[in-house]
Amino acid sequence: MTVWQVYLFILPIGLGIMTLVGSLMCLFAYLMSDDNATRLPAFTWFKRLLIVAFLLISIGLFMTFKHFWG
Repeated sequence: MTVWQVYLFILPIGLGIMTLVGSLMCLFAYLMSDDNATRLPAFTWFKRLLIVAFLLISIGLFMTFKHFWG
């Protein structure tokens, strides 16, 4: 196995962590805003990005552990 194959297995974990940080920024915007025009889209994006983050992290962990321990 080459190095770039290992990189492709670990890549979804890194993208998931970055997406998780983005969702936490949207949560912070939701909590700090007083205007409903800002609060509602921020909470919607928080939920969307949180789901995508956990999907990416789950896929990355599955690919990594399946390959190295399977």
